[in-house]
Amino acid sequence: MQSYRLLLLPFFILVVSFTILYPNFADRTLKVVVREDVYSLPEAEQKALVSGLFDRWEKDYGKSSGWTIDPKGTLPPKENPFYTVNGRFITSAKINQISQENQNLVNEAKNKLEPTWIENMIRGGKSLSIKLGLDLQGGMRVVLKGDFDDYTTKLRDLYAKEIAELNVTVNNPTVKPEEKEKAQNRLSEIESSFDLSPMRKIVELEKAKMIIDNRLTTQNLTEPQVRIQKEQDAIEVSLPGVSNSAAILEILQNTETVEYRLEEPNPFTYKSIIADSERRMMELGQREKTDIFLFQELVKNKVGKKAQDEFLVGLEKKYNIPKEYKVYAMWARGNSAKSTLLPRSFVVLERKIALSGNDMTNAQPSYNSNSYGWMVSFTLTPNGAEKFFDLTSENRGRNLAIVWGDKVISNPVINDPIAGGRAEISGSFSEQEAIRLANVISEGALPIPLSVLEMRFIGPTLGIESIEVGVKAVAIGFFLVMVYMIFYYRLGGFIADLSLLVNIIILAALLTLMDFTLTLPGIAGIILTAGMAVDANVIIYERIREEIEEGRALSIAVTRGFENAFWTIMDANVTTLIAGILMIRLGNGPIKGFAITLCWGIVTTLFTSLFLSRLFMELTVNRFGIHHLNLRPFFFGKKEGKHA
Repeated sequence: MQSYRLLLLPFFILVVSFTILYPNFADRTLKVVVREDVYSLPEAEQKALVSGLFDRWEKDYGKSSGWTIDPKGTLPPKENPFYTVNGRFITSAKINQISQENQNLVNEAKNKLEPTWIENMIRGGKSLSIKLGLDLQGGMRVVLKGDFDDYTTKLRDLYAKEIAELNVTVNNPTVKPEEKEKAQNRLSEIESSFDLSPMRKIVELEKAKMIIDNRLTTQNLTEPQVRIQKEQDAIEVSLPGVSNSAAILEILQNTETVEYRLEEPNPFTYKSIIADSERRMMELGQREKTDIFLFQELVKNKVGKKAQDEFLVGLEKKYNIPKEYKVYAMWARGNSAKSTLLPRSFVVLERKIALSGNDMTNAQPSYNSNSYGWMVSFTLTPNGAEKFFDLTSENRGRNLAIVWGDKVISNPVINDPIAGGRAEISGSFSEQEAIRLANVISEGALPIPLSVLEMRFIGPTLGIESIEVGVKAVAIGFFLVMVYMIFYYRLGGFIADLSLLVNIIILAALLTLMDFTLTLPGIAGIILTAGMAVDANVIIYERIREEIEEGRALSIAVTRGFENAFWTIMDANVTTLIAGILMIRLGNGPIKGFAITLCWGIVTTLFTSLFLSRLFMELTVNRFGIHHLNLRPFFFGKKEGKHA
């Protein structure tokens, strides 16, 4: 290890590490996008919004950062609706602060930090900046509890058709005993699926977690974290950098499904009873007392899905609708394509689901030039295609309603059997509604309804304060350790400090390359890494000092000191590494963040302590002609090692 060639390895690793970390220190360009609706506001309101932004800019955003912004003091032109910010250390916490404090002016979802040439070269434009967690940049934490009672009701609707057929088989005296037994076993199997054990609940929560993950990946969010809370039958979602909480909550809780249900057969007996009642009220001039008007008022007042469901159940009782049928509202727009989508009439559908969203896939929204509206085309799974063909073959002339969530959006007549595995849904869709419906079909609906159990916000200012405290803690701790090592081990302490600095640089580069999200526990793991790295050097130097005090030559003392300390350091670090790996596997949240930085810190510590420190020490002794090495603190002894 006395060759200069060995310096090429740590030199290469340092160059790669600095290259990876470069975007964190480089001059960056941030585009702060202005909301489209701002340009349609009165001039006074525009000036107030712009004035608010630049007042904060002078007091906070640009005061100490040295950033520049263009255009300054005015609204950018509509054809280029963004402010260009240039400067160093443009962190996600600061971007989040600007977005949240100027929500009426800034379109947070479209803000863009332009990639550096390093990011373009290494990762095709993907960010290499250190990602910050919820506690460092602010954001939202929400806990969503699963409603398993509603899930069970949905399951019963899904199996209603099969249960009815099996009951007919069981109660039919002409059926063979073995067929009855087979049907009875299947009934028992279905009934057992309605009994939700703790393990079954975890499975359904895992499905919901996967769908929420898929939904959040399309929202341009920074490292959303989704975890299951087994004790509460809930899902915890941490969303760093989120400012538009209402929109995100809607995405998380959206349990809309897409289903096909057959309408009651012609002549629509129960639908006619409801329609006749509505018509009589209209003839009496009491439109405000009609059921459809009352239901529309519930929708307009946004009383919630539960109240709407209770109203529809009340209609079923009022008009004596049989249990095998269910009342739904038919939703449509008025005469104008831009009018509000509202319930316009009631329809009576079979309770059993003819075709579920699980039978559909690969949905795409498209514009129908014939009807001047949006539609959604989709592909059916092989099983779904077979079911759809049988359904359309056996029910010619009947209406097949398409139910989106709790809305009937289309109710076409089945004229001919539909084969081929492709179908489309047309209705009174806007572009956004068609996109949303296509996403529900493609990604899958949540298997269980979710309600907000807890919601907490962490402001960006608090996050920035956490960053400052964390950076100060690392810097102060690092400085004190370096001073102590130089004071206690003199030249040896300086070499240890150099290795420690390289250790932190390599660790930061590794975490950045892994897309690790840094949190306060993660910072604690980095501080602990620094302490463990120093501990390894202390063990080595004590071994070297023992060899020196026994009278061995300095070069031999250095070699034997590292050799004797090797297994002690390995044992101590490997046992800690095993504990850290267990924390990663079994822990979550803060525990996992701390364990990841700790484990990778152990890896970099072993490299810098056992290889790099030895390389520096042996080069110092054997190449630079150091004849005396004092490893005792100043003013505490003068025992020196001499170079033979």
